[in-house]
Amino acid sequence: MADTYHMADTYHVTVDSVEPVPGLGPEQGWVGMTVQFLIDAGKGGAQHFVFGRARFAPGRSEHQWHRHPGAEEFVLIARGEGIVLDGDNEIPVKVGDVVFHRRGEWHGFRNTSDDEEAELIWGWGGATSKAEAGYELRYPHSPASDHEK
Repeated sequence: MADTYHMADTYHVTVDSVEPVPGLGPEQGWVGMTVQFLIDAGKGGAQHFVFGRARFAPGRSEHQWHRHPGAEEFVLIARGEGIVLDGDNEIPVKVGDVVFHRRGEWHGFRNTSDDEEAELIWGWGGATSKAEAGYELRYPHSPASDHEK
């Protein structure tokens, strides 16, 4: 259970106490990674955004090409390095890089380190839940290796 504190109209939570979203696996494009929704409509009562963290295990972990018809997304690379999948491009990123994906654009992330976990702090603007953001895989139920360049 998350350590939460309600201070007047403020929501406060300890990041490490928030459980990862259950049921996310390779068949939905989530390979070797965990995702936490830290603030959304249900946690904190957000009305216009979702704020979260994703952690990618060393080695072959990734969030495969996908898009959100109902939300734009930003990502801060907080730890590690990797490849941002953006449209048809693959862009190397490292700690301190910030990436923005417009609503409905194909995107994803791949950890390129065999030794270090990658950590991304992310948010959706214009949606307060995964259902509102929408979620569509570019290559449903296909192994990532089938679509590498």
